[in-house]
Amino acid sequence: MSPSKVSSITWDSFHNTIDGEARGGKSKHYGVNPSTGEKLWPVPVGTQQDVDDAVKSAEKAFESWSQTSLEKRKETLQKFADHFMSYADELTELLCQETGKPRQFAEFEVKACYAFFQHHISLDIPEERFEDDEKILTTRYTPLGVVGAICPWNFPIILSLGKVMPALLTGNSIIVKPSPFTPYTTLKVVELAQEVLPKGLVQAIGGDDKLGPMFTQHPGIAKISFTGSIATGKKIMAACASTLKRVTLELGGNDASIVLPDVDVKKVAPELVLGAFQNSGQVCVATKRIYIHEDIYDEMLKEMVAFVKTIKTGAPDSGALLGPIQNEMQYEKVKSFFEDTKKAGYKFAVGEPEQKSEKGFFIQPTIIDNPPNDSKIITEEPFGPIVPTQPWSDEEEVIKRANNTNAGLGACVWGKDVERAERIGKRLQAGSVFINSWEKASPQAFFSGHKESGIGGEFGNDGYKSYCNVHVMHTYKQK
Repeated sequence: MSPSKVSSITWDSFHNTIDGEARGGKSKHYGVNPSTGEKLWPVPVGTQQDVDDAVKSAEKAFESWSQTSLEKRKETLQKFADHFMSYADELTELLCQETGKPRQFAEFEVKACYAFFQHHISLDIPEERFEDDEKILTTRYTPLGVVGAICPWNFPIILSLGKVMPALLTGNSIIVKPSPFTPYTTLKVVELAQEVLPKGLVQAIGGDDKLGPMFTQHPGIAKISFTGSIATGKKIMAACASTLKRVTLELGGNDASIVLPDVDVKKVAPELVLGAFQNSGQVCVATKRIYIHEDIYDEMLKEMVAFVKTIKTGAPDSGALLGPIQNEMQYEKVKSFFEDTKKAGYKFAVGEPEQKSEKGFFIQPTIIDNPPNDSKIITEEPFGPIVPTQPWSDEEEVIKRANNTNAGLGACVWGKDVERAERIGKRLQAGSVFINSWEKASPQAFFSGHKESGIGGEFGNDGYKSYCNVHVMHTYKQK
């Protein structure tokens, strides 16, 4: 029987975890169920003392964990994975409540974590050797120390564990800061971890906007891994400069999809819609701009509109494909794109200019037909279910249009002529380019952004190296 099945873990009370122990706080904050707008459970607001104590505990845990063999670390990760999955149902339910995701997608997020665990457990940390007549050079990858993970609200479990796994694999300890909009699942995952991991190895502190700077400014934290907006990422990078912390920044995107004239329109149209509206558009690597060849533009747009009209938006157990926007702040931001589009007189191919949700933060999926290149909906990332389409005729021109953004996270090219699609894809300034698929991040692929979409990257066979120092030993031969 899993240890958690006979433990005292409950699912309606939440706390920070510091030095293996539950810790409350004088101040509390609350998440909101975005499907209903109702306040959820209280969560303690972390303090500077909490951060100091967590760093001290993490430093102590690092001393022994960093000297633990790779095989032993993998065994421990596997125990954590199995323990995590023993509570998949409870975590899915909690994820539905704090994010509003349709249940099948909440369940997918939880179960996808297991694949991420297995990927990291399969990795080896290489030791590279070079020898000549004079010397032997041995390159090793050694852990940094204490990692601070600042996590987002759109995929709170997998994007938190996606930092925990490589940190532990490489011998680091880690302190996780969940988003104040979605603290619940992450706090519970870390609470569960205490039953299978050494004390202080993985800790969690929830809080408000004051907590992030406590992480970035703390001299005992060696690295910050952040997933979130470009604006916040710039602030984090600047704050980390004072202690020269290592940083990994996975930031926003403005992904372009280019559709060639030879595609099967009826087959591709729903895929384009899903690429834009997955998780209600709340995906950094979701499609944000769709460029369709002029020869098939009208037909493709018609098919896309028809598919959008079949999409149901609703609460987790309503049978809906799309859930709500996760929080009120983002809900108001997404509505600003509707207001701007209406004010400018652009054409709504499907969807209504006025978006009002009587209960919760729901937005109906919307396509804007051929707005100008300088429009807000083209130049900015809405992070919601609204996407523009534009026709194109000249290949060189549409590549320039797709690249005309400060972001460079993902991109797609669709076409039966795969050689042509790949040729175009090679010229797109993005970290991940997908041919004949919408954007689907994989643990086997390195995930990073070009331009302002980030610094460094994670996953793939090399992503864990961002949690390491490179240590080269130069051994000169005795004559």
